[in-house]
Amino acid sequence: MNKFIKALSLILVLTGTVYLPSANAASTGKTTSMLITLAETDPVLVERLNDIALTDTKLLKQILKMAGTDPVKLEKLVDLAETDIDMFWTLANIYNTNKMQEEEEQQMSTFGTIDDGGVIQN
Repeated sequence: MNKFIKALSLILVLTGTVYLPSANAASTGKTTSMLITLAETDPVLVERLNDIALTDTKLLKQILKMAGTDPVKLEKLVDLAETDIDMFWTLANIYNTNKMQEEEEQQMSTFGTIDDGGVIQN
């Protein structure tokens, strides 16, 4: 029975990952391995994620982006999205704004530097 539940959970994870290809291709491998681990340890959470994937892909992408590879954050974000969607989107807006500011700061920190490839010029 236990092997059956693991196999069923794994199938749910793999079906759920069909909805993830556009959710940041670089981190999809890490996300998939996290989901497989969750399938073995917390199949109920995987079912909840699958329900979100089937109904609201934008919400799923945002949850996965905010959670990164942390299953605890993932569960808390799913709980928040299910209980208070307005608060979730408020936090998502703050998160996205903060990420944009961090990216702008990174771009600004390298602005004006010239990389000559290490060639010494006379």
